[in-house]
Amino acid sequence: MNADFVFVLDATATMGVFIDRFRREFLPEFTKQLGNISSPGDAVRYKVIIFRDYGSEGENAIKESRFFKIPEEADELGHAMLYVEAGGGGDSPENGLEAIYYALKSDFAKGEGTQTIFFFTDADAVALGKRKDCDGYPKDMVDEEGLKKLWLGKTPSRLTQRGKRMIMFAPEGTAYSRIAAEMDNTVFVPTVKSGNLNDLDLEDAVKMLF
Repeated sequence: MNADFVFVLDATATMGVFIDRFRREFLPEFTKQLGNISSPGDAVRYKVIIFRDYGSEGENAIKESRFFKIPEEADELGHAMLYVEAGGGGDSPENGLEAIYYALKSDFAKGEGTQTIFFFTDADAVALGKRKDCDGYPKDMVDEEGLKKLWLGKTPSRLTQRGKRMIMFAPEGTAYSRIAAEMDNTVFVPTVKSGNLNDLDLEDAVKMLF
């Protein structure tokens, strides 16, 4: 069976400690736990998307990796993660909803399988389209209803309605908490706003899936 995982990370200036913890603690433990339940022949892949703010970062606001086969390409993923550094972003809120759009549009494996998106931020989201006049803003970006249609399968994508799941770590009372309540197969875990995700127990985050 195919199992694709997309990790969407807020990479603004305040998130440096979290990104380091994600790299050193979360990914190794997640991979270990996944190995305990996977079967020979399972095709597991990881992808990482980082986001900041188009208002201050322009075309560099969102960066996405390719999918890495796990465990075969785990070292390559680890090497790529070494170049993920927190910085920029300006004042909160950031362009996390656009990053979710990129995640939903990922080139997930065809056929039967699962697609899981982990999302991490300590800030609110800029409304979709608010930064449309900024350099690098995607010309094909949808509005909030369009984002929901993608998730619900009303717009073509490689997501499967039986296999999709999103686990969202974000502050309560933000666009994320509202959208999570309107999207099926989505788990919302509240975090402290502007807390750099220091309140987040990454071991508990790993257990959300297992």
